Amino acid sequence: MIFKKNKMIKNKILNKLNLLIIIYIVFIFISHRHNITTNNGREILLKQDDNIVLKEIISFEKNLNLTDKIFNEFNYININNKLIERNVSIKKSYNPDITVIITIYNQAHCLHKGLRSVQNQSLKNIEIIIIDDCSLDNSTEIIKQYQKEDERIILISHDINEGEIKSRTDGIRKANGKYITIIDGDDSLIHKDILKNSLYIAQKANLDVVEFHAGKFKNGHYIDIYNYSKLNISYIIYQPEIRTKFFFKMHKNYFLQNRVIWSKLIKKDLFNEVLSYLGSEIVDDYINEAEDTLMLVGIFHLSKSYYVMKEFGYDYTWGKKNNSFPHIKNRKCKTNNKLKKMGWYKYLKFLVDKNINNKKEKIITYYEFKLINNEKIFKLKLDNRHYKIMFYVWNKILEFDTINDIQKNHILNLKNKAIKKLKRDNIYFN
Repeated sequence: MIFKKNKMIKNKILNKLNLLIIIYIVFIFISHRHNITTNNGREILLKQDDNIVLKEIISFEKNLNLTDKIFNEFNYININNKLIERNVSIKKSYNPDITVIITIYNQAHCLHKGLRSVQNQSLKNIEIIIIDDCSLDNSTEIIKQYQKEDERIILISHDINEGEIKSRTDGIRKANGKYITIIDGDDSLIHKDILKNSLYIAQKANLDVVEFHAGKFKNGHYIDIYNYSKLNISYIIYQPEIRTKFFFKMHKNYFLQNRVIWSKLIKKDLFNEVLSYLGSEIVDDYINEAEDTLMLVGIFHLSKSYYVMKEFGYDYTWGKKNNSFPHIKNRKCKTNNKLKKMGWYKYLKFLVDKNINNKKEKIITYYEFKLINNEKIFKLKLDNRHYKIMFYVWNKILEFDTINDIQKNHILNLKNKAIKKLKRDNIYFN
């Protein structure tokens, strides 16, 4: 009897001790995390250590400065159509910090500036992967000349024109760097320290994405082409605020204020997740439209941490882009007979399929649909494959519980017009 009583007392003491241990662990966890309030009144949950790191990053950025003089000097060096130096050999990096992916198509006239802006980066532990999407000019010959003195350059040559997203995907799969940054063939990096500075911030706070400003030199100084100052981002963004900031709150401006994949330093592991998230139907297809947007949807959904630097780092070329568009039919480079305007339709189908059970994101999908599916689509040259995807998207959106009768009538009107056009063009599909 006494033994049983002692055992009961012992069990009670143990239970209390266990409870105290649990309370202590919870207390430590909570005390290790706390809320900080942003300038616009929002609250985000940060680790205590992250707040210290954020202060260090902000302090670090105060010393970053891209003056007009620095830009002019850097631009003068990089625009020269010569290799970096004679009789100089840069050795291959077997464990690069960053992989720079450059996609080109018929850009021999502007390759030097972009390539040299990467070679002249103060961070030397990088690899440079160039995907030549079956150029018709002498782009390949120029790159091979650069390879003779710079072993960091890897050339991937397509025998047929594959398109932008497939070119980038090939580069991502080949990349050995811990982080990846993408550059269009006619663009360049502005500041010689931009890769070093963005990598420092990424590693300091263990970030998935670090974005630097992209701009254009105009009237004697750089202008921010995406107006990030309006977003008032001055802190590390975590999920779910990444999706809120760049996805949900942007639908009035048609989903994204920034639809570009360049001017970002992104963890390779995250990129691999994005490729899996998008699926081979997207990443291995011939898509030259909305390819940036498709990848960003994955990045904004899957990234856990995001930071926007104040520094300008990317020089965007105004005007018509010439990346991976097979304008010329010829014997040397035959196309793969896939449609080059599939991007927007594949993008809409992707949004519909991913967001079919998410009420909030259905609204975003409809806004995107409204932007893309207007009267202009009936002026485009479409064929069987286009119409199949269009009708699939229309039928799925009609099932959404987030659209009203006016919106439904809008879609039905588009469907009826499409059916009439099908009959006029003698196009039939099951």
